[in-house]
Amino acid sequence: MMLSRYKLIRIITYALFYFVLININGCSKESSKLKQIKSNGILRIALVADPPHYFPNKVKERGYNFELASHYAASIDVELEIIKTNTNNEMIFLLDQGKVDIGILGSSPEFNQKNIKNAVTYNNSKWYVIGSRANRQLPKSIDSIEPNTMIVANRSNASFILRSIKEDYPSLLWDELKNTNVRDILERINENHSKISIISEDTYTYYQYLFPETKKIFVMPIKYPSRWLVKNNNNLPFLYSIHSFFNTYKQNGKLEKIGKAYYEHLNAFDYIDIRYYLRRINKKLPKYKKYFVEAAENNALDARIIAAVSYQESHWNRKARSPTGVRGMMMLTLDTAKRVGVKNRLNAKQSIFGGAKYLKILYRSLSNTINEPDRLWFALAAYNIGLGHVEDARTITKSQGDNPNSWVDVKKHMPKLSQKKWYKKTKYGFARGHEPIEFVRRVRRYYDILYLYRQEGLF
Repeated sequence: MMLSRYKLIRIITYALFYFVLININGCSKESSKLKQIKSNGILRIALVADPPHYFPNKVKERGYNFELASHYAASIDVELEIIKTNTNNEMIFLLDQGKVDIGILGSSPEFNQKNIKNAVTYNNSKWYVIGSRANRQLPKSIDSIEPNTMIVANRSNASFILRSIKEDYPSLLWDELKNTNVRDILERINENHSKISIISEDTYTYYQYLFPETKKIFVMPIKYPSRWLVKNNNNLPFLYSIHSFFNTYKQNGKLEKIGKAYYEHLNAFDYIDIRYYLRRINKKLPKYKKYFVEAAENNALDARIIAAVSYQESHWNRKARSPTGVRGMMMLTLDTAKRVGVKNRLNAKQSIFGGAKYLKILYRSLSNTINEPDRLWFALAAYNIGLGHVEDARTITKSQGDNPNSWVDVKKHMPKLSQKKWYKKTKYGFARGHEPIEFVRRVRRYYDILYLYRQEGLF
């Protein structure tokens, strides 16, 4: 039976009215929610406190997801409060109870829970199956994985992924270990040659340096994005503000730049170099640790960054010398040593104290327009090549339309310092522009390993 035109119009009118009413109510709820966040002046975000997404630090917090969270908080003009959790379940519980506004979930399958929804997804990440270098019978595909050789942390993203693909790979069996985390799993594989696991590319990029006896076996068939989660209560303007932030950061390239800042220096894995470094941490570093700590306290620096500079310069050899005349633990020139009050460059304590003081001088001498963490990377580059050449590189960067306050941008142009058509226009002339790039990359890598490294009494 056909509806009359009048009845059809009336039904459509009621339907539209109902749709508008629902949206108004939803917006009203979220308007008050967003208004509450701004009124309180604090955005509460929960995340699992593991590198590379979050590095707790006495001097300054950092991390890829921490950086994104900080920028989003700034975009809505509020302070950021990070609530550190040990597991995803703990983070989701806090979100469900309304104790946090956003939960950040690392690379994982679609999250399904009635009261929680995805606000945004970003950065599809590969997942690796990893095992021990000493294992000569590693599987070549998921189908060839031996039962119960796979281990993952209980209720981790890795366990979520295995559960999501179980239907496609019915023979796949694994053990979920309670009261453990990604780091513990990697440590077990590093020591137990018979076990394997899965791990996201971004996390393994960092931890392979701490556990070099592990290796990638093959890549999982599906990529998974990272996710920001919110409570599911029609948070339309709140959701819109998150989407708007991410869309802007994707379009202007900032999302890519933040990624490069946290991962690019780790792209070239050198197994021999890292093995040697870890041995030096065990055998050599404890002897000089007290000097690094005291020098850091005197100059408001992180002891690990001073130790990383020293390792790059001398491999913690107090008698180190070079043909160019630099000497000691921090490889100071004679002029620099005089400037910072070092009388004997081959004295370990004097060299470390002097090098730290010089690094702080460079740090303070940089333009106030340079913020962290870039400010430290510029200071490291200046330690290697000189402050004047760093300023020349920043000038070239600006002339090319890039950001002179961004290390990612400046290092693209720094090699121009060795090209005549560029250095003849600079104030300080020729410089080996590729060297500070490599110097900063190595120091950052050594620093990150020291940060991840855990030993009683070491930093």
